[in-house]
Order: sequence, then C-alpha cells, then structure tokens
Amino acid sequence: MKEIRIAEIRASNLAGNDGLILEGVPITYDTPTTIKDKLGEYTEVIRRGALDGADLSDARLLYNHDLNKVPLARTPKTMQFNLDPAGLKMIANLPDTVEGQSVHTAVKRGDLSGMSFAFKVPKGGSLYDAKTNTRTITKIEKIYEVSVVPFPAYPQTSVEARSAIEGIQAKLNDPERAKAKIKLNQILRRVF
Repeated sequence: MKEIRIAEIRASNLAGNDGLILEGVPITYDTPTTIKDKLGEYTEVIRRGALDGADLSDARLLYNHDLNKVPLARTPKTMQFNLDPAGLKMIANLPDTVEGQSVHTAVKRGDLSGMSFAFKVPKGGSLYDAKTNTRTITKIEKIYEVSVVPFPAYPQTSVEARSAIEGIQAKLNDPERAKAKIKLNQILRRVF
C-alpha cells in the first residue's frame, strides 16, 4: 500500500552552481508524527534503519504529488538520496523551466517549506500498539516519490502530537473505541 508523509525542504546553490538546487530531509527517523487518516488519528514513528535496503533507485520529485505533470527531478540522474543517522537526505537539480523556477523561488522565499513522500512498507515492516495508538515502521520497501508541498505537517507535529495523545488517552476508556481499535489492529496485522 502506497503511503504519504511530510518533511522540510530548502533552496540553495551548491559550490557556485547557478542551477536550481533543492535540498531536503523528506524522512526523519525516530520522530513521532501525528497521522490523520479516515479511520482517525494515530502516532507514527519511522525507526532508524527502516530505509536500509530500501529501493531508492527510481523515485521522482514532484510538486504536490501531481503525477500529471513532468517530474522536477528523478533518481539517480537529477536527484540523489543519502542515508544518514537522522534520516533520508535529498539533493535535486531542478529543470530550468517555468515550474522548476517557480518551485525553487517559492522554496527560497519560504513560501513552500515542506516535503512529502510516498512509500511502501512490506508485510511485517510495521507494528501497531493499540494501547498507545502508535504505528512503528521498522522497514520501508520502496520510495516512490518525494514532493514539494504547500502544507507540511512536520512544523506542527509536536503540538498536534501532544493534543492527539491527550485526546486518545481520554478516549481509551470508551468501550466502543476499544472495540474499534481491536478491529483496526486485526486489519493492520492482515495488511502489514
């Protein structure tokens, strides 16, 4: 199942290069994040090492996950990924097109400050703890794409996560909620 998450990005010039360069960290390890899903909210953590052995060979850089437009970059030729202890770092050289220039300028000005990524978790690559309402991702099989997005979730994560946790703790004693969590956990076990 393809999933999407958010992170930060910035525009830069590398070593005197006048090209349209974007740098970002689309995936950060061991950072609790609130995920809003049609079934409700839960906390998610991607563990350090989850990308070890992941397929990073054919990912695209898009604007706002728009698959109908020409990609802004692609691994390995115009975008590179580097794994480091904090997560996945990205450097992309954008095309000198109207869209490439617009995205680069908006990131440079701070109008666009977030990234999102689409990925696949293999069976057994995540665990769900119904008591804490937390999904822990231990293995990512493939990164499909990373996108520059206008509304990133990560800058607000700490505030949203605290509110979500407080709300979840208040609802833990609700018997209907407990039944729903058990059912969700059973579904997640089948899917993951």
